[in-house]
Amino acid sequence: MHVKRLKRIGFVTVTVAMVCGALSIFSRAGADEAPAAPTPDAVLDQLLHSDPAALRAALEAMRVQADALTAESAALRAQQAELEGKLAGVRKLLDPLMALVPKPAAPAAMAGEAEVALASAGPKVTFTQDIFPIFEAKCLSCHEEAKRRGGLSLATFNHAMEGGSSGQVIVPGDPDGSRLIKLVLQMTEPIMPPKGEGLDDETIEKIRQWIREGAPRDPGSKVMLAKANGPKAPEEIFIAAQLDGPPPMPGAALASVAAPHARGIVARALAASPTAPLLAIAGDRQVVLHELDGFKLLGALPFPEGDIFSLTFSFNGQLLLATGGQEASSASAVVWDVRKGERVGTYGRGYDTILAGDISPDHRMIALGGPDRKVRVYSTADGSMLYECAQHTDWVLSVKFSPDGELLASGDRAGNLFLWQAANGRPVESLRGHTGAIFDLAYTMDSAILSSAGGEGKVFMWDTWAYTGIRSFDAHGGAAFAIDINKAGEMLTCGMDGLTKRWDLNGAVQGQFESIGDWAYETVFGKDGAVVISGGWNGAVAVWNRADAARLASLTTNPAPESNVQVAAAAPAPAAR
Repeated sequence: MHVKRLKRIGFVTVTVAMVCGALSIFSRAGADEAPAAPTPDAVLDQLLHSDPAALRAALEAMRVQADALTAESAALRAQQAELEGKLAGVRKLLDPLMALVPKPAAPAAMAGEAEVALASAGPKVTFTQDIFPIFEAKCLSCHEEAKRRGGLSLATFNHAMEGGSSGQVIVPGDPDGSRLIKLVLQMTEPIMPPKGEGLDDETIEKIRQWIREGAPRDPGSKVMLAKANGPKAPEEIFIAAQLDGPPPMPGAALASVAAPHARGIVARALAASPTAPLLAIAGDRQVVLHELDGFKLLGALPFPEGDIFSLTFSFNGQLLLATGGQEASSASAVVWDVRKGERVGTYGRGYDTILAGDISPDHRMIALGGPDRKVRVYSTADGSMLYECAQHTDWVLSVKFSPDGELLASGDRAGNLFLWQAANGRPVESLRGHTGAIFDLAYTMDSAILSSAGGEGKVFMWDTWAYTGIRSFDAHGGAAFAIDINKAGEMLTCGMDGLTKRWDLNGAVQGQFESIGDWAYETVFGKDGAVVISGGWNGAVAVWNRADAARLASLTTNPAPESNVQVAAAAPAPAAR
């Protein structure tokens, strides 16, 4: 017989044997002993003498039973998933409460025993097999090695265990004490992930289990329970810049304003306190202070080091930074305590002037930039240089810390715009778009958007999470010299055309203010966004009502002196927290 036919007969015989065997088992369900396996000849004989109708009925009954078992299995799986979801939800509700319950300190011997027991039990969840795929899908867009948002990389096991700018984020054996769990539960800022839906309960529970089991790298890793480096609750980023008491205003006698200089003083630097009705104007080797409620001239803070190129209030208005010096001669940055009117620090002394500066929101760092094409960051505690950023190819004209304290942005005369990790100066991203000098930078209050004003007259807006451009628009005829953003998310710009404009974050003009009569060189919001102040190349400083653009005051960088300008002494203010 042909080989293929023999194979076909063999296949039919085996199939029939299977069907009849199943039929026999089905028909004898409940018997004490299983029947012996029938021979092929017996199977064929049984098949030939079987009633087709009975065979069909038996097969249909088997199919119905199989369908019922399948449905029951699916129902049980759905019930299991529902119960696991409820359990994870209960744990999620309990996490914040459990974090508040103090844990008794375990004796050293007990801690050692726990480590041994954990190691011998063997981990069930590992970084390489279970946790890294989660990080890769949900976290690496912000926390890869090259970006390290907040100083944190989750690209490797060692990076994850190292932590970020705020310190350790994973404490092996202690998920409740691990900052990573609070971030993914979105119990603390910055929430993770920052956009879209958060991690589901099952994923969070897997991360919790991994940490609880000692955070092993792989199945063969020895599990060791680590102690947290420092306090489990990291210091909040704004804690050094929060204040008790009234907003900072000068409470001591200030120096008299110096006599007007024969030459005009360009209004290249203005700053308005973010918390008080106080305006600082860069004058002739002095900072002129005005009260914005009645535009009273309060006095001056002398800056004998030279010309002032930038002024910046700290995040809470307690400190005022001025940078400048004498071109091709000397450089200096000075910080004053606003309430006392006293110098509290001098930084960056060197050759040539300092063109740009900013104070970190926690008051711990001062960032400076200038003609030497470097950004240098100093400690306010002891004046030491913390790090230096050296990728710029031209004069650094602008530096700005993000309000959350995580990023430092800097722009130069060649149109280069860089983002750095504020904590350590590691490069984050180079943002390409400007074809002219980058004169000024501003962030939205949530730190999500960085805006830059350029010499080509454009404003660029950047997504600081994706490190990509959002939009750009023509702002002024000629260069756009300055930009500011208030708490409500409105932008101000001014430029070479002498105009000051107010924009929304979509780049649509919301208002325009009268020409200042020369290049409009600097502009800021004041009084919590209620007023707009701009300064010109001619030394004029205009103050307008933000809502209707009505002129409220006309000031100058070169005011007539007022003898013995005094401010009534105020009660001592509580120290910063």
